[in-house]
Amino acid sequence: MNRTKHKSHVPTCQIKSRRWLILFPLLLLFSTSPLGPEPKTYAVVPEKSRVMFEASFPLGDFRGVTQELRGEFQVDPQNLGAGIRGTVTVNSASLKTGIEARDRDLRKTLEVDRHPVIRFTVREIRASFPSLAERTDTHLTIAGDLLIHGVERLITLRGRAQIREGQVWVRGDGVLKMTDYGIKPPKKFFLSVRDLTRVSFDALLVLRE
Repeated sequence: MNRTKHKSHVPTCQIKSRRWLILFPLLLLFSTSPLGPEPKTYAVVPEKSRVMFEASFPLGDFRGVTQELRGEFQVDPQNLGAGIRGTVTVNSASLKTGIEARDRDLRKTLEVDRHPVIRFTVREIRASFPSLAERTDTHLTIAGDLLIHGVERLITLRGRAQIREGQVWVRGDGVLKMTDYGIKPPKKFFLSVRDLTRVSFDALLVLRE
């Protein structure tokens, strides 16, 4: 008498479960393994950095500058695509134009007692190359939130950055309207400073140990 042999049938759900048990450790390994170097923290060197503005006035253009700035950035210079985060703060009362009377007017215009800090926080940076190079500029488009006179607005700056002996040198500029920040352009002899003002920066960043 012949016996018919029946193949054992394993439910599909059990097969899928076994596959998942095999794949899970591999997925866990890749999910916990770093995909690249972690961003490094770079700090602004105040004595080798500065923030400036240039204003137009009918009786003569003038500029203001300060080196009283602080800031840190999280960035991997060899992988800019991983993202850049950071904030820079400036002591608004420290801006100097070279004329004491004008400096007093500037502090009054900025109301530095009420608004002692100017702050820029990076939102996004787009770079012309995926990494920074030694003594060769990488062009940047820098978008961030600029706080002046208690008002914070999005601004876009043009910049350039390069490596110099292991340090990051970055500089750039942009334009803003004083009235956008609740600042009334100062007047003298019935003449007003132009509302549109150019701002710029030149900063040296060193790796924080």
